Amino acid sequence: MATLIDAAEFTSNEVYQIQATDPVEGAATGASFSGTGVSNQPHQQLANRTAFLKQRQDVNIANIGVLQAFMTNFAGAMGANGYLAIPLADINRGSIVAIVQWGAMFPGGGLADDTSYAVTWPKAFPNACVWSMATLSNSRALNNTGKLIIDIVSFTTTAGTFRSDLIGGEGGQAPNDGFYWMAIGF
Repeated sequence: MATLIDAAEFTSNEVYQIQATDPVEGAATGASFSGTGVSNQPHQQLANRTAFLKQRQDVNIANIGVLQAFMTNFAGAMGANGYLAIPLADINRGSIVAIVQWGAMFPGGGLADDTSYAVTWPKAFPNACVWSMATLSNSRALNNTGKLIIDIVSFTTTAGTFRSDLIGGEGGQAPNDGFYWMAIGF
């Protein structure tokens, strides 16, 4: 039994309808429609279209698998102290996972003057912490505005050290509540 050999091609709105006046013609040398014969023409067209759609579906399945694998690299923990891991193609380092972390430090009684505070990142950076910052939380802004600042002393892959600095060294002021921090690395 002979079979039609499909070719992955799609021609829209072209599946031949056998006419009542068409003679029955099978495949043979010199037969119409590239040697398959007019009776096989619609079957060949449908076989080609099916092969084309199957080829596209295989590509789609492969792409879905790649996207699913890519999505597993996204991770995070939303909360007061949290992080977000984002895979990316860094132009200098190649494929990496960037990590953005954030949190808050609210020591009981507020921040003390000229004091260091250690913060442990929610997730250790596998390679390096490249940037960190902090901003004060001041629910008593009328009392403390401009008197206390927060500086970044140092940061590593696992932690950061921040220091409160009372401008002018004036003591006895009501302390700020605490501070919010952010760190970025990979």
